[in-house]
Amino acid sequence: MVAAHRQRKARQAARAVVLTDEEAAKVLLMRHERPDQPGDFWLLPGGGRKGDESSVSAIRRELWEETGLTLDYQPSLIWQRTHMFTRAGVITEQQEDIYLVRTPPFQPTSANNVDLSEVGIFLEFRWWTVAEVLASEEVFGPRNLGRLLAELLAEGVPARPVAI
Repeated sequence: MVAAHRQRKARQAARAVVLTDEEAAKVLLMRHERPDQPGDFWLLPGGGRKGDESSVSAIRRELWEETGLTLDYQPSLIWQRTHMFTRAGVITEQQEDIYLVRTPPFQPTSANNVDLSEVGIFLEFRWWTVAEVLASEEVFGPRNLGRLLAELLAEGVPARPVAI
């Protein structure tokens, strides 16, 4: 029996660890439908780069579209990761640049999102403490998000982006 060949593609993306600038920082996460199986998970705001868009331009656009946050400074690139996911039978290898964005607390909104394909898959926003992420049974992207956040808050911005 010959295995069916699945379509594959590469994708460049940018995400942000959006942390409140309060002493007990909270991170903004979005609950998202799983693309490849039933259920949902929590992920950092952000998404794919368009055309020759830079990673920083992409995160500025994505934050505005997905949360309503205007980013008017150069964020710090803290993490990079490559991961695979399947959506509609297409296997995607996604390379992500992940930035740190500090902000006062705000009420996120996806009202600026022009991509109608995303309207139904984003289910809710939630501000989480690191302790809540660490204690939760929910699924996060990246999977070890609680540990990564705890290290970031304890050690500060890394000198170079960390491969996660």
